Amino acid sequence: MKILSNGFPTNLPNSEVVSQGGPANFAKLFYNSTSFCPQNSWIGVMFKKSEMSSPRMKMVHAFFKRTYYQVYLPKDQLKSITQANAKTNPDKVLKSTIDRLADFMKEEKPDIVFLNGFGVYNWILLKAAQQAIIPVVVQHAGILTKELDIHKHFFSLAGKKIIEEMEKDSTRLTNAEIFLNDWSKKYYCKNVEKRKNEHSYIIPLPFDFLSFGQQQNPDFQSISSKLDSKKYHIGVIARWDEIKNHSAILALAKEIKRLELPWQIYVVSNIPNSDPRKMEYEKYISIIPQLNRVEISDFCRGMDLLIQPSVFDVSPTVVLEATSSNTPIAISDNVGYVGDFLSNGAKDWVIDWSNASEVVKKISKIKDKKMPQALKRYLTYRHDHTRVIDAYIDLFAKLSQNKI
Repeated sequence: MKILSNGFPTNLPNSEVVSQGGPANFAKLFYNSTSFCPQNSWIGVMFKKSEMSSPRMKMVHAFFKRTYYQVYLPKDQLKSITQANAKTNPDKVLKSTIDRLADFMKEEKPDIVFLNGFGVYNWILLKAAQQAIIPVVVQHAGILTKELDIHKHFFSLAGKKIIEEMEKDSTRLTNAEIFLNDWSKKYYCKNVEKRKNEHSYIIPLPFDFLSFGQQQNPDFQSISSKLDSKKYHIGVIARWDEIKNHSAILALAKEIKRLELPWQIYVVSNIPNSDPRKMEYEKYISIIPQLNRVEISDFCRGMDLLIQPSVFDVSPTVVLEATSSNTPIAISDNVGYVGDFLSNGAKDWVIDWSNASEVVKKISKIKDKKMPQALKRYLTYRHDHTRVIDAYIDLFAKLSQNKI
């Protein structure tokens, strides 16, 4: 089976950048899994804004069963959508790019087009696949409409509305859609679009619990060996994004300082030097730059508690990384795992992060507790990568063979 999907530059074999974000990590685990190889092949299509007046496409890497192409999208086309001054038809604006990709799909003849996450770029793939008459599966790694609300300052009002309609197409025009949990499906169906047929599935995020943290570098110096053993260490792994609620993390750090608690917060994130909040953040919080997979595992094991106070987060990988590391993790009730926590005896680890003094009290309550084993057993079974990827492959095969 040949699968065409959106690709990620960080996943190229010659890339020195660590994969970041759920879709990129998902893709890497997916096509490296034994379920995927060796009978299947993968075409990754990556988008890049360009000064060109028309779209261009070229192969950038080819190796065993995996080929990557770069699409250069005229940035004026993209700007005509994101910064539109009035209602605009994206089919017309992006027609040349859609047509180019449709021709490519007709040549390559993939069995499935898999939209790993959704946005304007994946909408282009969706429209091209529709034109080439190829089945499309979309995975809702997040909820685009919600993200647009949080990041609305990046878009014009008309542009935001156009992209919201694009997300509805991910339900209207695809052959099947996948949600990572029931929490995100309910939100999507209520606030975005409800599917008119039955081809909607819940398949959780895959995670390779066995390989996470396997030591690969004998010269690696453990982060935990550098920590002050007299302090209580609180860790965060989160991109520099409003969704991750860094303001709540900073408020907690300030409250810890005010109360003179022997606690220290460590945040793994890349903060732009241009961001005016960086200086204040560094005053109260220890910032750790980007880590690879082995280093992330070591970081998790070195922390006494991990926290995820997101304002909206469908299925953050850090919850599974914490589970694998036997490190407690506290989340907000806007994280997709909230139902799993509540039904498996971990309600004390679901915290309202709006008031820092109350957060300190909540953390003090769970400070010396281990998380329920029932939750670990549930998450480990449900997110086992072999089971999850088998479910994807089975769905793709049935769709490509017109069995559903």
